Amino acid sequence: MSNKLNSKLSLPVIISILLHGILIIALGYKFVSDTGENYGSINGNSIDAIMIDPSVMTEQYQRQLQTQVNQQKADQKTQELLDKQIKELAEKAEAEKAAAEKAAAEKAAAEKAAAEKAEAEKAAAEKAAAEKAAAEKAAAEKAAAEKAAAEKAAAEKAAAEKAAAEKAAAEKAAAEKAAAEKAAAEKAAAEKAAVEKAAAEKAAAEKAAAEKAAAEKAAAEKAAAEKAAAEKKAKQKAEQAKKDKALNDLLGGLTSGTPSSGGVASRKGVSDGELDKYKSLVQNAISNKFINPPNVYRGKTCELQIQIAPDGLLLNVTSKGGDADLCREALAATKLAVIPKPASSLYNEVKTMNIEFQPK
Repeated sequence: MSNKLNSKLSLPVIISILLHGILIIALGYKFVSDTGENYGSINGNSIDAIMIDPSVMTEQYQRQLQTQVNQQKADQKTQELLDKQIKELAEKAEAEKAAAEKAAAEKAAAEKAAAEKAEAEKAAAEKAAAEKAAAEKAAAEKAAAEKAAAEKAAAEKAAAEKAAAEKAAAEKAAAEKAAAEKAAAEKAAAEKAAVEKAAAEKAAAEKAAAEKAAAEKAAAEKAAAEKAAAEKKAKQKAEQAKKDKALNDLLGGLTSGTPSSGGVASRKGVSDGELDKYKSLVQNAISNKFINPPNVYRGKTCELQIQIAPDGLLLNVTSKGGDADLCREALAATKLAVIPKPASSLYNEVKTMNIEFQPK
């Protein structure tokens, strides 16, 4: 702006200097021309002599002075014109300068406003950028915190799941171990119980066999004694009958009270000894199927009513009284027992018989 104003101010000065220079050259040329005409001229090689009149010189001088005055006036007018032009140019330049300064001020103000606006916009942009950066930073920090929290939660969840899985695995292993130990203990106990049961059954079987043998021996001895007693009783009865017959024959049948039938056999020829012997055999058959290892039923009795076929096949068995547990076991043993075939003469007496069963 300053350089442009200087160039506008120097232009009138340059024009004024050029005009003054032209004016001076013109005046000098005119003065030389006027003096040369009055003093002579050169024609070839001759020079004409000129006589100078003082009055003419005076007039000429006055005319020259007047010309100079006129010239000065013209120069003054020119100068005034130049000054006016210079003044106008200066005023114009001043106006242009003022306008330029005003424009410059307005421009500066506009530039300042633009700069301030730009600065404000820049500050706003920087503030917005700072706020955006802060928001992004906060968002990033929040995202990082949430990610860290999620990773922590995931890690804790994974750790908890791992701990739960390990605990479950440990509990499962412990349960399996306990189950295996329990199974082993139960197996060992079962094997021990089986061994003990087998030993007890063997002992019971041996004892039962021994008791059976003793019972059979006792039954055989008892049967032998009963047989002997029966034979003795029969013999005594026979002798008594013989005596009674002889006495009856002697008295003419007055003391018999009944017709002579030739014998006193009970139950159509079946003696009590034969009946007791058969019942003893049935009881032994039941005892062979009855197991009483710990002698739980020792001293207890059960009355059984047994129905058989002519070949000894069991038709029915019921309990008529006694210990309930013993009767239950006795019924089961009776159903398994092999009852001996009775004699045909004895069947009617034993086809329905009562047995007082007592474990041996």
